[in-house]
Amino acid sequence: MKQLKISQLQRIFRRVAETIIENEPYLTEIDNIIGDGDHGTGMKRGFTALWKMLDRKVYTDVNCLCGEVGMELLKSMGGASGVIFCTLFFGGLDDIPHGEQVNLDQLAKYFEVGEAAIEKRGKAKPGQKTMLDALYPAVLSLKKAAAQHKDLGAAFGMAYEAALEGVEASKNMQSRVGRSKNFQEATIGYPDPGAISTSLIFKAFAQEIRLLEEMEEGHEKDYK
Repeated sequence: MKQLKISQLQRIFRRVAETIIENEPYLTEIDNIIGDGDHGTGMKRGFTALWKMLDRKVYTDVNCLCGEVGMELLKSMGGASGVIFCTLFFGGLDDIPHGEQVNLDQLAKYFEVGEAAIEKRGKAKPGQKTMLDALYPAVLSLKKAAAQHKDLGAAFGMAYEAALEGVEASKNMQSRVGRSKNFQEATIGYPDPGAISTSLIFKAFAQEIRLLEEMEEGHEKDYK
């Protein structure tokens, strides 16, 4: 699969929402240890609202879809997480086309610019035990996959693996920014909740795109 139709991208975002909602208990468990304990509930609230929005609306413009995903998270989540995850999906809109399809080059650039916008807004960088520790390697992986002309399923599978490696690496870090920095050395040994959430987003992209690819292959076989 080389590009996504808008209906497919909307379906992927629904899978993202479902994945975050399903993992709320784990996110809450980790954030109770090294944070304020509200990351999981905030993510569930935001992505539940997002799922409901995606379930009732039909989009015809990829740029509009991505923009409304970000704004819905901002409205429904609130707080720092709402701003940051809105920025992830809103920050790179200039690189998403107005139309009914989007390809890997465009999606890689979209996430790259979104990551840079989060660094700027949050005054943070990879290595400080934040979501960036999963997002930055995922973005690098997407860019590499795009340069190698990979299919979308392979590309997002690689990005998910890179994000997981970032989550694992965050265990050895001491939190340097955000509210979790108040826990100092106590944060060492645990993954960052925001990094976990970010990895789940790429997991959902990878799983749903692979499912779509399998469906397309099945249709082709039936046709033959």
